[in-house]
Amino acid sequence: MVKKKEMLDKVLFDLESAGDVELSAIISKHGLLMVSTDSDTFSNETFAAVTATLYMSAESTTIRLIDELPESIVIETGTKHVIIVKAGFEALLIVLADNAYSPDLLLSGMKSAGEKIAGILKQ
Repeated sequence: MVKKKEMLDKVLFDLESAGDVELSAIISKHGLLMVSTDSDTFSNETFAAVTATLYMSAESTTIRLIDELPESIVIETGTKHVIIVKAGFEALLIVLADNAYSPDLLLSGMKSAGEKIAGILKQ
């Protein structure tokens, strides 16, 4: 029987094979790391905590402004994209990618991956 961790790892592997993804992770909305790819640049746990804080801030803001929850958050810098997508009710899918890769294409793949993750976590 395939374990949830193995299924979640496969989702990240498939996502990373599609483009210039440097780091991907699945975390709880509270910042606890579930699974991630390796990074030599920084701590995956720190990446998880910081992006969860960012998501929760955006969630609070959108609820107050338009009474809706964000489906995704895209941060663009001169060289990188950080994209956060909901993966069910309690999880987030996060990607750090080179900005040479189209954020629209990446976001589309991430939304599909987020749905897969939500299904895996419900099992």
